[in-house]
Amino acid sequence: MLLSLAGVLGLFFILVYAMKKLNTGLGYANGNKMKIIDRVSLGKEGMLAVVNVAGKLMLVGVSAQHIEKLADLDMTAEEYYAQMSSPESQSGMSFASAFAEVMKRKKGTEKDKGDDKGSN
Repeated sequence: MLLSLAGVLGLFFILVYAMKKLNTGLGYANGNKMKIIDRVSLGKEGMLAVVNVAGKLMLVGVSAQHIEKLADLDMTAEEYYAQMSSPESQSGMSFASAFAEVMKRKKGTEKDKGDDKGSN
């Protein structure tokens, strides 16, 4: 009976090892092209995240129901990392300042769109 158990466990570990080796080339399983740079929790089921996707930074809102891209950030991941390592970011101001900048730009573009509609 112990020999049977050892055989089944051995087969299981061999299959797990084989599956890991076979799946390494499929997709981006290791997150090579997509990484979460920074995130802030907004309660029990919500979060804001700065995501690096193929070299572009995006601000993303995540909830239990869906994920929504809020804005593209006009900086590289290296610039964001440098800003995160600055002394002011040690108190958590880096993400807050990036979010405030995005919201200011978003309000500016909405205002410009409203002005364009009013002038036509």
